[in-house]
Amino acid sequence: MTSPLLRDALSAQAPFRAPEKTFGQFLEEKWTAVCRGLGTGELETARVLRELRDVLSPWGGRAIGTRCDPPSFVSSDGFPAELSVSWKAGKPEIRILFESLSIDRTPLGYQEAGRELTLRLAERPGVSIGRYLDVEDLFVTTAPDHNRPTIWHSLAWQPGERPHYKVYLNPQAHGLDRTHEVMAEAMHRLGLAKAWEPVGRRCEELALRGHEVEFFALDLDGGSASRVKVYFRHLPMTMDELDTVAALSHRHDSARAARARAVIYGRDGGTVDNEPMTCLAFREGATGPEEANVYLRLPGNARNDAEAAARIAELMRIEGIDPRPHAEVLRRLTAGVEEGDTGVQELCSYRTIAPGVPAHIGLYLRFNTYAGPVT
Repeated sequence: MTSPLLRDALSAQAPFRAPEKTFGQFLEEKWTAVCRGLGTGELETARVLRELRDVLSPWGGRAIGTRCDPPSFVSSDGFPAELSVSWKAGKPEIRILFESLSIDRTPLGYQEAGRELTLRLAERPGVSIGRYLDVEDLFVTTAPDHNRPTIWHSLAWQPGERPHYKVYLNPQAHGLDRTHEVMAEAMHRLGLAKAWEPVGRRCEELALRGHEVEFFALDLDGGSASRVKVYFRHLPMTMDELDTVAALSHRHDSARAARARAVIYGRDGGTVDNEPMTCLAFREGATGPEEANVYLRLPGNARNDAEAAARIAELMRIEGIDPRPHAEVLRRLTAGVEEGDTGVQELCSYRTIAPGVPAHIGLYLRFNTYAGPVT
C-alpha cells in the first residue's frame, strides 16, 4: 500500500527481478518459502497453493516481464502483490494481498477483474459477498484513475483452517472531496452508522492533521464477527500524533503502542515522514471501532533489512512471541541474495487486544520485482 508521495524515496534496487517467470510461479515460490520458514506441513501448503493458483487465474499465468503496465498501487515498483505474516497469540497467519490484472491492461480492466473475482469467491465455502454487493456502487467508477487502487483482494490462512478472504475498495474512487460522503453512506448501508459516528464526525479534522482515509475493506465471511476495516494514511507528523487515529478504538493501548513505535523507529520522538498507516476495525453492535492496527513503515527508517529484522525481533520478544520463525522466513526468502541488498521488509503491524495478552504483530513483505519505483 504505497503512495506516489513515498515512492520517490524508496530504493531502486531490484534483487528479486524474475521477468521470465509468471506472476503465479513467482508468488507460489515466495508463499512456499514463507510456509517452510514457519514449518507448515507440505500437504497443507500444497492444498492452499491450489486455491491460490485458482484465485490468481487467469493473470497468474502471465509473464512478469520488466514492468507492470499500468502499474499497480499495491507496491512501490508497480508489482501487483505483497505477502505478509501475522502472529496472533503466537500462531502465524500467512496472507497475500493482490490486485487482479486484466487482458486490456487498463485501470478500468483491473477494476472489472476485481469485481469478477469477488463474484467467483462467492462460490467458496464460508464466503459471503452480500455486504460487498450492498456497497459496491460506492467504490466503482467508469474511469478509475491511473496509479490508484481499484478492487483488491487478500487470502489469509492459518494452518488447520480454511482460507479467509477480504476485499479492499477505494473510498476516493469518486474524488478525494467525496471520500467522507462515501464512507458515511457505506457505513450506513452496512448498519455501522453508530460505530462510525465517533470517527466520522472527526474525519475533516483528522484530514487537516494529516490523517487521510485511504482504503475500505470487508471480510468476506458471514456472521457478526465479520469486520469492516478503514485505513488511514499518515502524512509527516510527530510520533505522538501518530496515535490519534488508533486511540479512537476500544482495545487500543496507547502506552504499549508508543513502546512499539519507539522500538521500530529506533527512537521515541521526532517527526515521522515515511507514511505509516492505521486501520480501524468495526463490527455490528459496537459503539465505535473495536481494534486498531498500526502499520509502521521500515524503508526510510531502518538502514537495512538486518536492522529492520532486529527491531521486529526485539518487539516480538517484548510481547512474548518467539522471533525465530520470523528470522527463518527471512532467511528462506533472501537465500542467494547478497546481504544488504534485499529490502524485503516493508511494514511492521502492531495491534493490542487486551491487557496482559501478546499483541498481534505482522510483517509485510515486498520483493522489488521491477527496476525502481513508479514515478
